[in-house]
Amino acid sequence: MTLFYLFGAVAVIASLLVIAQRNPIYSVLLLIASFGALSGLYVLLDAPFVAVIQIIVYAGAIMVLFLFVVMLLDAPREEVVQAGMLESGAMRVVGGLLALAFAAELAWALTRSRTLAVANAAG
Repeated sequence: MTLFYLFGAVAVIASLLVIAQRNPIYSVLLLIASFGALSGLYVLLDAPFVAVIQIIVYAGAIMVLFLFVVMLLDAPREEVVQAGMLESGAMRVVGGLLALAFAAELAWALTRSRTLAVANAAG
């Protein structure tokens, strides 16, 4: 059970850091770490074939291809937007409202699945 939470935390944190990095090389390396944690989760689910395919196909082939493409293109760093619509308070409010709507939908879906599981077990 501890390994499940460890692999899950590594996958979530690495996935969040993929989009937070400004350097594309670090993003690719963190994506490989996320795929590695996901393959660990597959092993815990007794699916070793899927775990090996995850490593070989995604981390082994596609991510190496992405890494070499990024290195060959010598992608410039992303410029920070200084002013404009992205820094306005209205965008933060809209983002907060969307986050609350997502949390409410997630809570509704989780309670509905529990209700359906109890109804199916009773019936």
